[in-house]
Amino acid sequence: SSGINAEYGGYWSSETVKVSYTEDGTTTTGEGTFNSADMISQDFSYACTYTTIYDLSNSMKLELELFQLQAVNVENNKFAESYQCVNWISKGAWMGIFAGLILIITTILSIMMLMSVTTPDRFETSKSKCLIIPHEH
Repeated sequence: SSGINAEYGGYWSSETVKVSYTEDGTTTTGEGTFNSADMISQDFSYACTYTTIYDLSNSMKLELELFQLQAVNVENNKFAESYQCVNWISKGAWMGIFAGLILIITTILSIMMLMSVTTPDRFETSKSKCLIIPHEH
């Protein structure tokens, strides 16, 4: 069984999952938090290739592979179009994007600084007075 919340207008989400199984005459029941499917439109199902649900009370672990679930609007015993559990952009891609942006900004600022460098408007010649550039010690 699962805890499906469909109170949001047009959306559903999952909250808990409860699993019972019997092995050698012993029934074991576990309940865990399943918040992977969060705010899914009622026109979509939720699909994932792999997820793990932990139950800390009984030290149980439930591994789900290649699963799909839909809370509402199931027609002709077929799932609707699915919302995949994978991220659109991975963490490594985000790191590359941010590093690239930092490099681009640094390059643009460096070019702007180089373009603002001006040449002196007065040069020393043998006939002119010595050019004295004051400096601090």
